[in-house]
Amino acid sequence: MTAEPARIAVGTTNPAKLDGVARAARDIFGTVQIEAISIDLDVPVQPWGDDETARGALARAQAAMAATDAAYGVGIESGLVEGPGGRIYVIAWAAVVDRAGGRGFGGSERFALPAEFEAELWHGAELGPLLDARFGKVNLAQHQGAVGLFSDGRRERAGVLALAVLHAFLALLEPWRKAP
Repeated sequence: MTAEPARIAVGTTNPAKLDGVARAARDIFGTVQIEAISIDLDVPVQPWGDDETARGALARAQAAMAATDAAYGVGIESGLVEGPGGRIYVIAWAAVVDRAGGRGFGGSERFALPAEFEAELWHGAELGPLLDARFGKVNLAQHQGAVGLFSDGRRERAGVLALAVLHAFLALLEPWRKAP
């Protein structure tokens, strides 16, 4: 007898984010059913800092859950944060909520942007469109992302986001309790 797929509503239609959720969810549950929910929230277009970015992810997760009868709602938000050396780092936070009121947060790996982009970002530019214009790309954020561009394909956005989603699910699933 085949187990029912885990039903997960995701607060985005961005293909890279959906791929990241699917990768993490398959690793956790095996069989999954992912539902993309277009969310129109009052969140900053370019979040700054861990708190603002994580709040955006939670708002997306909660809105996705409210729009469906899925077992879990997932939200992902990418943002920027000042870090070591005064550099700007790309970050991503995932939030997961469940029907019992549980919630978890997970962060991705971080990487510094080349210094040549910092002035425009400090003056309000959004990273995705900035990179699209500079490199002649279309919707880079929906494909390889900045990490794919700057790592010359060694990493790609969906993989980085899958890590954040896995980390967010850990708070709800507590797989360590099942360890021998």
